[in-house]
Amino acid sequence: MTANSETRVYPRKVLRAQARVALPGMPALRAKTIDISLGGLCLMVPEQLPSGKVCNVGFEAPLNGKTVRVFAMAKVVYSILAGTDGFRTGLQFTEIDAANNKLLAEVMI
Repeated sequence: MTANSETRVYPRKVLRAQARVALPGMPALRAKTIDISLGGLCLMVPEQLPSGKVCNVGFEAPLNGKTVRVFAMAKVVYSILAGTDGFRTGLQFTEIDAANNKLLAEVMI
């Protein structure tokens, strides 16, 4: 294994859906998910988010023929410019309650 190889704790699942991210003291930003895992998610946001900041995140996901909403607290791991689409932003879940964790686990199946 090389020093710069990525190691992921959880497998990822592609998910293209609506999301919202809210940092303390700022209005919520509309975002689009790219992929999710049990440990976090990647999304496109219109502005750069500061690395290390904690935020509220909510996103939609399909489950058993309907759309569910999952909510969690997360920390910004990275936020990099991705052309005209905005900023590709990685979030790591820091707090997720039992009900939302169960929904997330079901979405990941």
